Amino acid sequence: MKKLLLLAAVFCSLSFCLYAQTQTENNGGTENTEEDINPKTGFPLIKDRPYIIFDEGVTFATVVRLEEMSGRSNFVWQDYMIGAYFAVQSVNMKPCNSMIKISAYYPFSHEFNDVEQIAKQTILYAFDLFAGPIFETNMWEYVRLKYGIGLHYMYQLSDEYHLHYLGLGLLTGTELPVAHRWTILVNAGFDLDYPNLGTNKNIQPFDYSWQYHVDVGIRYSRKKTNKYSYVRQVKKLF
Repeated sequence: MKKLLLLAAVFCSLSFCLYAQTQTENNGGTENTEEDINPKTGFPLIKDRPYIIFDEGVTFATVVRLEEMSGRSNFVWQDYMIGAYFAVQSVNMKPCNSMIKISAYYPFSHEFNDVEQIAKQTILYAFDLFAGPIFETNMWEYVRLKYGIGLHYMYQLSDEYHLHYLGLGLLTGTELPVAHRWTILVNAGFDLDYPNLGTNKNIQPFDYSWQYHVDVGIRYSRKKTNKYSYVRQVKKLF
């Protein structure tokens, strides 16, 4: 009886080893290390080559500047801006991808302590820059999430000064795969800045400054396509 059990165990072990080897060969598990080495450089081949993608859309921002006062309420300036943005993002970079986002704004409303102020100049504008690493994940391929932290800089022409902001920016966003090559983008950002690098630094320095951003954009890419999308592709029969 013991011999039969031993033979059965050996037979099962051999059968499992043969099955595992067959599955590995069928799945491409038998690797040829010579094929993975670049003969010119001697380094492993880069199978997923890095490339860049481009995003564009409209953006809305709220810029707050605060000056602390003693014996009375603080001075608070708020600017509401609308504009457009353009972003460049890397793909397949190690250890993480990076993004550079440039925005151009027109300030359509200006408030001082919640009281709207009339602009003295006709042409007022602002330019915004965000640069930093981006980390991405997804929710069952229906929605892709991304978040990042990086350097933030903004130049703003106001009625009084040439303002320069420099600080830290946070970015969160979602990517909605609408079609095979089309993606809708919705981003939100928060920036905490030092606002006393411009002409206001000697006349009227501010104590705090922060900004909120909301972006709605679109991406069309032939390289970074959506394997799963809301609008399914119709395959041609002929």
